[in-house]
Amino acid sequence: MQLTEPTKYKLDLLIKILIGVNLIVLLLLLLKSQFEIPFPFPFLGKKLNNPLAFLLLLFFIRGMLNTEFRDRHLATLNRLLTTLPQRFYFFAALIAIEIGLQAMWFAYPEDFVWNLDVEQSYGTHFSTIQLYLLGLTVMMTAWADGGREAVWKEKLPWYLVASLYFYIGLDDCVGIHENFIIWSQHLIPEYTVFHFIHEWLWFYAPFILAAVIFLSYFFLKKFRYSPGILFTMFVALAFWVSVLVLEGLAKNIINQMQLIDYGRLLVGLEEGFEMFGATLFILGFSKHLKNILEGKATTRSGAN
Repeated sequence: MQLTEPTKYKLDLLIKILIGVNLIVLLLLLLKSQFEIPFPFPFLGKKLNNPLAFLLLLFFIRGMLNTEFRDRHLATLNRLLTTLPQRFYFFAALIAIEIGLQAMWFAYPEDFVWNLDVEQSYGTHFSTIQLYLLGLTVMMTAWADGGREAVWKEKLPWYLVASLYFYIGLDDCVGIHENFIIWSQHLIPEYTVFHFIHEWLWFYAPFILAAVIFLSYFFLKKFRYSPGILFTMFVALAFWVSVLVLEGLAKNIINQMQLIDYGRLLVGLEEGFEMFGATLFILGFSKHLKNILEGKATTRSGAN
């Protein structure tokens, strides 16, 4: 059922109010957790993760309701991705933040908010936002590649790719995979081999394999006209696969909780590969988007 304009306006107003409240909650949580500023009222928690995930969801919903809001902000993102020198500054900023997070992890590993190995750190917040931008980048590239009025068969692969990145960002933010660790430790605590690696990897393994195959096929089909984009995408995918290898080693090969130097190095590599891999994915999709806008790539087929 299609919403009427008055209904859209009321829902948009509600979303704006919720966004404002959410931003206030995020600010208060930041002041309380990072600067230990006392407040004369109770808090439900101290994590920024859940409010951050809810905030991004609200922005996404508002973009669906308010086309002016969506077009304005996607136009800004488009300029950052495809126009010089904005494109250079955008990717330089992403890489600078990643270097800064790595530096703070090695300098202050005992500080909870800089600990790249926990879900409540600034590294997780950055990764979540970057993956959200990656999902938006894929959707913008899809519209440029096939047109917003393209048939569903042509849009579906793009939307699956975007959904994959959105889900990984959500999982990274709220720790959905952590629940598999808790469940398996309660359901099958006696199976030592099963618990040798992080338990969630067993549950995610079939989906990870399917995702790697699907992404590889998608990249080869869409970007074979450009060896540079193809190379960028497969390097990014290799970084992400290496993260899974390091995750598999992390539980029993190294003891991260004691902050041993070797363990800290592997954690830094794991999280660094994940963040830089996402940056490379954005770079590859944005280059394809830039080529389309400049007439250097044919739409739909992905070939010259």
